[in-house]
Amino acid sequence: MAFRTERELEEIAVAFLQQMDFLYCWRVPLHNRVIDLVALDGKGQLVGVEFKLRDWKRALEQAVKNSNSLDYAYVCLPGGSYLDELKSRAERLGIGVMVYSEELGTVEIELSAQKRTQQWKPNIEYIKHYVHARGTK
Repeated sequence: MAFRTERELEEIAVAFLQQMDFLYCWRVPLHNRVIDLVALDGKGQLVGVEFKLRDWKRALEQAVKNSNSLDYAYVCLPGGSYLDELKSRAERLGIGVMVYSEELGTVEIELSAQKRTQQWKPNIEYIKHYVHARGTK
């Protein structure tokens, strides 16, 4: 499937999150930026996802910036020849990688994110409150 917009990829990712019964919220504001999607799992942990169709380096940069305000940070992109390099860099940074699978018609986790140990607690509490107030299942 050739995506024309990030939103098309995001909609497929939502189906993936709904299967996991996560509470999720789009475009969560955080200081002077926005986290594309934040999900709250059953254990109260925050999972942030940055979506890009092409610029995987930018997605990774954004995920790293957001990572101190989340428990787990991911990037989500369609597959491509860049995937091995992306996974290698992401693994060193503790960022997870989700990729659209044409075969399955959904996103799948190619690389699990590492749990963040250094977090900024005020941001964590703010984001949890925001997702609880505006989130969808």
